[in-house]
Amino acid sequence: MKTLYPQLDPEHGTVAAADGTRLAFHTVGQGPPLVLVNGVSTSNFFWAKILPQWASRYRVVLWDYKGHGDSEAARTRAGTSIEAMADDLGRVMVAADVARAPVTGFSMGSQVALEACRTDPDRFPAVVSLLGTSGRVYDRALWRVGGVVAQGALKGTPRAARKVLHRAMHLGMRAPLAYRVGRLAGLFGCETRPDDIAAYIDHFARLDPATVADIVLAAGAHDASDVLADLPMPLLVIAGERDVFAPLDRVGRPIHAAAPGSKLVVIPGGTHGSLFGHAPQIEAAIEAFIDDVLPGRCWNEQAPADERSRP
Repeated sequence: MKTLYPQLDPEHGTVAAADGTRLAFHTVGQGPPLVLVNGVSTSNFFWAKILPQWASRYRVVLWDYKGHGDSEAARTRAGTSIEAMADDLGRVMVAADVARAPVTGFSMGSQVALEACRTDPDRFPAVVSLLGTSGRVYDRALWRVGGVVAQGALKGTPRAARKVLHRAMHLGMRAPLAYRVGRLAGLFGCETRPDDIAAYIDHFARLDPATVADIVLAAGAHDASDVLADLPMPLLVIAGERDVFAPLDRVGRPIHAAAPGSKLVVIPGGTHGSLFGHAPQIEAAIEAFIDDVLPGRCWNEQAPADERSRP
């Protein structure tokens, strides 16, 4: 297992998913727990500019999806559904000895977090949707047409050809003009530096193509929007003003409107890469939200003891 943020003295662990896939998780810091959920094709490095600050206040739990980072490739296709990954989240929490914690889902991780709040609401006293959607992400991403075309192309790619497609995408990312093209297309902004993209490209090479493709298709079909109207815990929605993957007017504002009592924070000029360039604003917004809705900082002790016995 690779060392994550060695200066923060991380603890590493593994836990088996329902289908037997080995999942890797990490914890850093001391204090009440805070659980983070990644976006598809990303890993824990996406939190690099915010984690040192959070580790001084919380015991932060991070984990890799199946086929990502230090986790194994999915052993079953059923294990790549959003519902299965929400179950994975619960298993990671049990293995990390976390009975109850606020959860922040980045990008597709917002779908996973909301689905987990549907199935196991007592575990999550608060939830944050960070640059993410409640469902059917590709119906709204990349000016809608781009998301639908990309999803259709992936559906039409035979499973045997996914490694070839993945390799071609990786080579394209490494092209000299790739960073400029990404900037021009609005995939990320000037706040995202070339070295940030280099870290993503390095991780992309480690992904399991078949697993990731199945997760992407599952995310495109999944919808947790029906959870929003009756969500039993406080919700913070953080949206980027220029995010083409989770557009403010088609994703952020509608989620906020559908969830009574939710709070919306808009990052001026924010793109889908805002975890790199707008980390201070994101950190401050989430900390203020947690302090407001969960005063006392002892939420892990509030769950019934028998919750720890969950398989």
